[in-house]
Amino acid sequence: MDTEGPGQVVLGALAPHPPLLIPEVGGDMLKEVESTRWAMGRLALAVKEADPDVVVVISPHGPLSRNAVGIWTAARLRGDFAQFRAPEVALTVETDQGLLAAFLAEGQAAGYPLQGVDQAALLRYGHAPGLDYASLIPLYYLEKAGVRKPVLSTGMAFMRARRLYEFGMILRRAVEKAGRRAVVIASGDLSHRLTEDAPAGYSASGAVFDRTLWELLSKGDIEGILNIDPQLLEAAGECGYRSLVMMLGCWDGMPIATVPLSYEGPFGVGYGVCLVHEQGFSLAGFNDDEEITRKPRLHPLAALARRTVEAVARGEAPPSAQDAALPPGLPDQAAVFVTLEMQGHLRGCIGTIEPVHASLAEEVIANARQAAFGDPRFLPVRDYELPMLSYSVDVLGEPEAVADEGELDPEIFGIIVKAGRRVGVLLPGIEGVSTPAAQVDIARRKAGIGPDEPVKLYRFRVDRYT
Repeated sequence: MDTEGPGQVVLGALAPHPPLLIPEVGGDMLKEVESTRWAMGRLALAVKEADPDVVVVISPHGPLSRNAVGIWTAARLRGDFAQFRAPEVALTVETDQGLLAAFLAEGQAAGYPLQGVDQAALLRYGHAPGLDYASLIPLYYLEKAGVRKPVLSTGMAFMRARRLYEFGMILRRAVEKAGRRAVVIASGDLSHRLTEDAPAGYSASGAVFDRTLWELLSKGDIEGILNIDPQLLEAAGECGYRSLVMMLGCWDGMPIATVPLSYEGPFGVGYGVCLVHEQGFSLAGFNDDEEITRKPRLHPLAALARRTVEAVARGEAPPSAQDAALPPGLPDQAAVFVTLEMQGHLRGCIGTIEPVHASLAEEVIANARQAAFGDPRFLPVRDYELPMLSYSVDVLGEPEAVADEGELDPEIFGIIVKAGRRVGVLLPGIEGVSTPAAQVDIARRKAGIGPDEPVKLYRFRVDRYT
């Protein structure tokens, strides 16, 4: 492949590699990684938008060496998911031989340990020939998005962080000299020790590492990432840090922007998807703060909730009720619930069953703040999470007493269950709550009311604004 003109690394990405992301492997369990699957689709669309000449994939499960980074030299590479009982899912890619030669030459000139690896060498070192699954998974999503480009596939090495970072610096020089427009993908999961049933066992350091890395990456703080305590890395049981550091070296000395797309930790393993590019690089649908996740335009009530959360998360004063400018037709005063979700999962929900503030705007501002920072079920929202949040505001109608469950409908009515001072509330239209009995049972449990205790039932309608 010959390309004229100066080359450039135009886009980078952190991509996790749970095999469950492949529908033929994951089957019904795919829903457990739905946020990650969505984000991988967005990553693939971003790569398609960037229109590269070559895709470089750095994999922690490629050929490993403590003192050198292995790079595939075979002209054609193939891999499949036979080890995960899906041999029919296979990919074949061409190696960009021009970039390979330039990269090896740059490494030699810099005294950096790059090692060309062919099929014979793989077998000699005990590695199975063919692309590993950690490389295949991001390439699978690119293929589905219609991105079919030559590839440069590399492993990683067990070297100190700043030495790994030099890999990206050398790769960028090779890309520029070869005249390629390149995308670099760092394949890697985060901690494997988030829960008691995690594959590597539990460690409190797992969540600390994931939270630390995700916050630093969301801020584009490369120096902070390079300075993460090696003991924390070891205790967290991660497999993506080194790949990420190698990729980030491509932007050494450049101001970068990052777009965190998703983070979740099912099965005790952290999966994070994040885009990286130079500041000022135009990528339709990903650079405009209002359009990062292509959410629809917010209703003014939901927009007020969002402005409140974003201001407080950034240490600023929340909006005032006087400046809310709500449209006509809304009540002057009402009970309100504010719900936050992140990538389809609940991130906070707080509300009132009767108004406690002088205006509807004040009610929304107060409950939005509580939902984001005072819901005891969740950690307070951090500023790096803001682009991933969605908002809904439920304005409650007047509650009316009902005699029994026969007057309830969980799709239409929310409910209030009272026993003395204990009160349980459940909004309508909650996924998985399809019967009045289930609705009442959940409301009882939320309030700590036993299944046989006598209660008073109330129903209410809501107007939902998203």
